[in-house]
Amino acid sequence: MRSSKRKITIQDIADSADVSIATVSRALNNKDTVKAKTYDKIIRVMRELGYEDAPISHHSKLILILLPDIDNPFYSELIKGISGAADRHGFQEIILRTGAHPLTYNFIEEVVIDTHADGLITLDAISDTEALEKLCAKIPLVQCAEYNDQSNGSFVSIDDVAAAKMVTEYLASKGKKRIAFIDGPRRYKYSRYRLEGFLKGLEQVGLEANPNFIAQLPELSYDAALSVATQMLSMTVRPDAIFTASDVIAGATLKVARRMGLRIPEDLGIIGFDNTNVAIMCEPALTTVKQPQYQMGFIACEMLIEKIKNPLTPPRQVMLDVELIIRESM
Repeated sequence: MRSSKRKITIQDIADSADVSIATVSRALNNKDTVKAKTYDKIIRVMRELGYEDAPISHHSKLILILLPDIDNPFYSELIKGISGAADRHGFQEIILRTGAHPLTYNFIEEVVIDTHADGLITLDAISDTEALEKLCAKIPLVQCAEYNDQSNGSFVSIDDVAAAKMVTEYLASKGKKRIAFIDGPRRYKYSRYRLEGFLKGLEQVGLEANPNFIAQLPELSYDAALSVATQMLSMTVRPDAIFTASDVIAGATLKVARRMGLRIPEDLGIIGFDNTNVAIMCEPALTTVKQPQYQMGFIACEMLIEKIKNPLTPPRQVMLDVELIIRESM
C-alpha cells in the first residue's frame, strides 16, 4: 500500500519556526506587521518543510523588473516612471534583461529568490497563464505594458486595438488608399492587438487588406525594419501610407523612403507608435501615437508596492489613454 505525503499545516510551520500560529498567519497575509527577521525565518521554514503556498517575497525593499530589450527606447520612460514611484516609497529596482530566456515559472521564481526581491514588475510577456497565476499567488506581481489577457492578474497598459484602429481611420481620412502595416514580433500582445486594430480600421473605412502590405518583423530592430521597408517600397504597386508598430520601425521606413526619393507625406505617409525621442529626431518628424510611458510605469510600481504592503489587495487592471501626435510625416 502506497503511503501519501502528509500535508504541511500552519501549526507545523509555527512549531518549526518557534512562533505562534497567529504570527505565521500575519506573515502570510500582512507581512508588514511581522519583523523582517521573523518573516524571513518563517518563509525559510516553509520552504524547508515543502509548504506549497510559501511566498517567495522578502523584506529587501527591492523591486525586480523584467525587461525584454535594452535597445528599444520605449522602455526608458517606463523605467523612469517605475523608479519615480519606487523612490517615493524607499524602494530600489533591479533590472533583468530577459532576452532569450523563456519566462517559465521556475526561471522567474529562481530569479526572485536569488535577488531577494519583494515584488516583480514584468515588461515582458508571460504567456503561460498557469505559470503567471501561480506566480501571482506567491509574489506581488504587476504586468506593465505587456499583459496576459487570459489571466486575472494586475496590469497597467493601453487599448492597442482601439489605438491602431484610430490611426488607420486617420490615414484613410487623409485620402490614403493603399495603407500598409509593419508589425513587431508576434509573441508580444501589442503586436497581435495592433494588427487586429489595423484590420478593423481598414474594414471600418471600406478598404480591403492587402497581404503584401502586412509584414511581421522577427525581432524589433532597426536593421530588420530597414529590410522589410525596402522590400515593401520596391513593389510595383507600393503603399501610399505605412503605419508601424513602433517609432523604431517608422524611423527605418522613413530612411528607406528618402533614399528612394519619395516625398513625405505626399508620396508616402508614415505613422509610428510610442512617441519616443526617435520620432522627434527624424527628419521630417514622425507622426506617432503617444503612450503615457512614465505614468504607466509609475502606476504599475504604486500598485505593486500596495500589494507588497497588503498581500490581500485584489488584482487591478488599468487602461490608460493614448494620443495621436500629428507631425510632418503625415
